[in-house]
Amino acid sequence: MTLTIEAVDTTPAVPAPDRTGRTGRTGRAEQIGGLLLLLSMFSQGFGVVWDVQWHNDVGPDTFLTLPHLLIYAGPSLAGFTSAIVVLLRTGTERRLAPGEAAAGSGAVKVLGYFRAPVGFLIAGVGGATDLFYGMADLWWHSEYGFDVTLNSPPHVGLALGGVAVCIGTIIVFTSQHQQRLGRWGLVVSSALTTITVVFALFWAQPFEISVTAVAILLLSLVGCVVRRPGWVSATGLVFITLVGTQWLYVPFVTRWYADSVGLPFREGVSTVPQMPALDPLVLPLIAVLLDLVLLRCRRAGVSPGKVLPVAAGVLGVLMATVYGPQIHDPLTPQVLVLAGLLSAGAGWLGYRFSFPLRRLARLEQADAGEAVAEHDAAEQAAAGQAVAEQLEVPDVAPLTAVEV
Repeated sequence: MTLTIEAVDTTPAVPAPDRTGRTGRTGRAEQIGGLLLLLSMFSQGFGVVWDVQWHNDVGPDTFLTLPHLLIYAGPSLAGFTSAIVVLLRTGTERRLAPGEAAAGSGAVKVLGYFRAPVGFLIAGVGGATDLFYGMADLWWHSEYGFDVTLNSPPHVGLALGGVAVCIGTIIVFTSQHQQRLGRWGLVVSSALTTITVVFALFWAQPFEISVTAVAILLLSLVGCVVRRPGWVSATGLVFITLVGTQWLYVPFVTRWYADSVGLPFREGVSTVPQMPALDPLVLPLIAVLLDLVLLRCRRAGVSPGKVLPVAAGVLGVLMATVYGPQIHDPLTPQVLVLAGLLSAGAGWLGYRFSFPLRRLARLEQADAGEAVAEHDAAEQAAAGQAVAEQLEVPDVAPLTAVEV
């Protein structure tokens, strides 16, 4: 006679971890937070362009102007968003059982208690820096009057804080590069950062050296992080679209705001927008050429690290050759050599930086995979324990049927 005993699992089911990586609460918070950081970059960037045009066309005014409010709305949003994401990530990880992983990018411990995603930590510090130097700028103007140069200490601090927000936003979207939304966020934030550094590097002229090197660095980073054709070219397209939008919008809002507050324009002001005219209009061509170089490397099976420094150096010289006459700077052999050397280094740095930034996304996947493995092992142990209790046989291996 054969008696079959079916194993019935009477133990409560082991809760399964999130197997989709970013569908958890903190993962969604980081996606929404990245979009808000992008909005803060738009606010500050367009506010700076408007403010520069205002001072050029109308002249000094009070501190609380619309351009200034738009500028400081950006870091305020960045700081508030980063703080919320850090608090959510901290609360989620402290509620998890040992071995469980929260959805989201790689985080670091801050002050021994908080768990902060790297990108949001940098963006939050940048936003706080901007607000601090904004108050310092108000005090500076109260004590010394209006600036005769951009190189005042508060302005330098504001520029550095704005760049930190840009860097943090790029890192946030780099950790999401496996999703289409993350790739587009990386493209748009890189294009906005290129526009931002034109103002932030006002102390690092000539622009055909400094801005060229930063632009090559950002384009190389996009290409080496995404590793798919077309996204570097998309960065150049988004860049020229943003520049064209600023070119059209800045004169209009400046005239509208001056008329609304009853202030006249200066005589003989140029109709050319000041800041958009300083942006490298050749960048889309450089982006397409760099995209072709990376595509050729992939098809030939050659590591971009072997080709990118040389290609970036050549493209840097080409960009400086076109960019210098655009902003009416004289080209000299020394300028072209420096532009080429710095661009070659920027291309190499973009390639090297892509590895730790891509690792932020892989860290999330590894944590999720480890949690899934632990969950599966717990399920198997629970099933074995249930069978052992029914048969009253201690320490038996998991089984589903026993023949007697």
